[in-house]
Amino acid sequence: MDRVQQRRQRIVQYLREQDNCHVGGLAKALDVSTVTIRTDLDYLEQSGCITRSYGKAVLNPHFAFELDFREKEKVRSEAKQLIGRAAAQLVNDGDALIIDSGSTVGFVPRYVDPGKRCTLMTNALNLANELVGDTRFELMMTGGTLRADSYSLCGPIAEQAVRLHHFDTLFIGADGIDLKAGVTTTNDQDAQLNRAMLEVADKVVLLADSSKFGRRGFCVICSLPQVHTLITDRGISDEYRRALTLSGVNVIVADE
Repeated sequence: MDRVQQRRQRIVQYLREQDNCHVGGLAKALDVSTVTIRTDLDYLEQSGCITRSYGKAVLNPHFAFELDFREKEKVRSEAKQLIGRAAAQLVNDGDALIIDSGSTVGFVPRYVDPGKRCTLMTNALNLANELVGDTRFELMMTGGTLRADSYSLCGPIAEQAVRLHHFDTLFIGADGIDLKAGVTTTNDQDAQLNRAMLEVADKVVLLADSSKFGRRGFCVICSLPQVHTLITDRGISDEYRRALTLSGVNVIVADE
């Protein structure tokens, strides 16, 4: 991540802690000029993560922000399990799978039929730990740099490991799904690794509970037409279901 991206993420974090900030205060806190801060705020406003009024910057309530992994596990847990169970039905015997880190996608392997045997690569430490000794999976890890707050590996080493393989299906999560912005997340390194995963998978299966619709993360993973199947819960609106279908996405509602 370059210095500009780091500074913009610090601005977002600062706004999360302070509710709203003036240009002068941000410039002083980050030790840059007010011109630089205004350029950053222009970018963040165009990205949809802040709004500006009377010289102040305020977070957009519809913007997706990153939670600690343990916090994510507790949010809409029942819906996530239903989504994970539905996703497991798409796994075929002999498949090569790649599974992103995340609280929803982590449920998929639990529900794979006991008689199936698959190869599974993941960057999720918690998932790898759970699957040690599970005879259904030949387990592989990406390697890379640890992000302790998400129990995940990322960075150039992880991306290189992913690109050296080919997979039948990618199971991926998201922090936000927006009809204009597409599929987004809150961390740039995660987004880069996710894009590498998309390059080497025949099918992309997006798992997201309905709270993710209409939200935008800071970093784009992919456009909606790049997703083959979306699995969600019945909270999805008719507007999103129609628009996703028109984009060529197969929408599965897990609890229907």
